[in-house]
Amino acid sequence: MRCVSVSNLKPGDVLEESVLDNKGRPLLTKGNILTQRHIEYLRKYRIESVYLDEQNSPLREESSICRRPCEKAMGILHESAYLDLPYSSENVEILLTQRICDATIAILREMANNLIQVSIPQKRDYTRQVGQIVEEIIDELSQPHCRNSLSFLIQLKNYDFYTYTHSVNVMILSMVAGIPLGLNNNSLKSLGIGALFHDIGKMSVPIQILNKRKQLNAEEITQVKMHSLKGYYRMKEDGFLDQNGKAVILQHHEKVDGTGYPNKRKGKDIHEFAKIAAVADIYDALTSERPHRNHWAPSEALEYIYSIAGSHLEVDIVTKFARSIAPYPLGSFVQCSNGMKGYVVDNIINPHRPVLQVGKNRIDLNTKFNITITDIMF
Repeated sequence: MRCVSVSNLKPGDVLEESVLDNKGRPLLTKGNILTQRHIEYLRKYRIESVYLDEQNSPLREESSICRRPCEKAMGILHESAYLDLPYSSENVEILLTQRICDATIAILREMANNLIQVSIPQKRDYTRQVGQIVEEIIDELSQPHCRNSLSFLIQLKNYDFYTYTHSVNVMILSMVAGIPLGLNNNSLKSLGIGALFHDIGKMSVPIQILNKRKQLNAEEITQVKMHSLKGYYRMKEDGFLDQNGKAVILQHHEKVDGTGYPNKRKGKDIHEFAKIAAVADIYDALTSERPHRNHWAPSEALEYIYSIAGSHLEVDIVTKFARSIAPYPLGSFVQCSNGMKGYVVDNIINPHRPVLQVGKNRIDLNTKFNITITDIMF
């Protein structure tokens, strides 16, 4: 039995163990012979790796083998999901068994490292810098003096897994955007920690509202808008976050024209880190699948973000954010405006117009200005 990354699965692979979603429900059962449709299904549910029957699966390169502890850690975290406990000092002790602490750290590390690899264009020197800062954050979270902060992350994971994964994504994207803005490592760390906890107040929003498939009514919107203030008060006395990080939690929904919430701050009255996190927050939310809408293509999300730069978002931050990320990661399968589909094989020169492998042909979108990418299939 071997653990293999979903990105390296092949039709004909045989599952050695059943694959579960984040709530412990089976997606595919042991013994299934995988088809391309199965593999796309696993990607849709953001499954990172699976266990294969080595004897009955096609041979693969050693480099494709996944040796990370994510699957085991997820199983341990399923245990904590049944501990539906309100916050108190006594409940922190129940939540933070060593096994659950270790599992939380393992999942956080893997999620962050995976995102670093796909969010930053090839040959960017940002990868090492962001990776080192993420390791510092995770190492600090592992320390005894940060047990309250870690318990909040565990509770958030148990409450709403999308918000948890979104928070990790926003942490990485915020730090990637912060580098070209000239932030030093200490500032990037502070920004990253604030972004990781930016939506912690959503644990105060009823889960049926967070996952509602229809448009929210006025009362529900009011409840959602309270999350930044409630998150700030929840983390206000927490020593893991400095004042800059806490400003991210409180102000990431403020808008430069003064129409945001909770305090209708304007322009320079909004903390720079909150402005950065706001861009990352919107981009990740738009490009993620949600109960009430389908995900947007990265190009659509960036166009929308540009459209609100100057009114809701800081123009310079939007510009540097767009230049710093890789909206079409290597290996992603995309669909174009002319119906063409292909794999991204090169995104060095222009991450927004990559080179595609379409059958036996390579198509450089830098030279095909009449063709645009309309969707990432997986």
